[in-house]
Amino acid sequence: MRLGSWQFSPKLWAVLLYVAVLSCMLWLGGWQLDRAALKVSLQEAAQEAQDSDPVPLSSITALDEAAAVYQRVSLEGQYDANRQFLWDNRTHSGRAGFEVISLVKIAGGEWVMVNRGWIAPGASRQALPDVALADTALHTEVFIQGFASQPSQGFASGPALGSNDSWPKLLQYFDYELIEAIVGEPVLPVVVQAQALGTDAVSVNVPGPRPEWLTANWQPAASGPAKHYSYAFQWYAMALALSLLFLVVNTRRVGTTPDEPTTVQPPRENMKQ
Repeated sequence: MRLGSWQFSPKLWAVLLYVAVLSCMLWLGGWQLDRAALKVSLQEAAQEAQDSDPVPLSSITALDEAAAVYQRVSLEGQYDANRQFLWDNRTHSGRAGFEVISLVKIAGGEWVMVNRGWIAPGASRQALPDVALADTALHTEVFIQGFASQPSQGFASGPALGSNDSWPKLLQYFDYELIEAIVGEPVLPVVVQAQALGTDAVSVNVPGPRPEWLTANWQPAASGPAKHYSYAFQWYAMALALSLLFLVVNTRRVGTTPDEPTTVQPPRENMKQ
């Protein structure tokens, strides 16, 4: 393609490479925008749930749907005095620790997992923190309010549960079927978050305060949409920079073709006979 004295003539392989890389950058930018939209919807759902009245957990038939919008729920039951999980690698104020997941048995006979909050680690991986429940919380009916959630595996890999035989057990991510198998009785595939941090990561929403709650650490959408908007801008900016570079590298200036020199014939009378 030529425009005036400028010629744009990229090689075929360069065009194919440019199109492939540009498509990848644009797709990544769009993916980040989709992630941002998801975080916005999660925050809106969490805010709506906070403003709603609690619904008895036992009355909810579609737990997946309730967890997707962080339905505010209530339950009544008894704690398991011996069996608890330590949700591993949970960061609070830049420090890695655990979130304590306790089991509560409700009237229907099922167990419900309740997140009591964050606790600092012990002196070593072998010396787990003391998460025993106080006697005042045991052997009695407790009334709990919180937000229904279903934490996913995310980017975690490997086994969901640690190899320790004793309780509490280390939990890397929530494999609901495996947890039910370990408990040996029906466990509802939901985690009730007793406390929730606000989007500012400072304010705390506690639907039903209880003395056994630990440090609030759970957030419906921990990172928020701002990070994804920033990543999307970076990908689109790189796509623009790539396009400009491709245009500059493959454009050159060309001159007009000079006229061929004219051969001058000597006068006929001066030529030798």
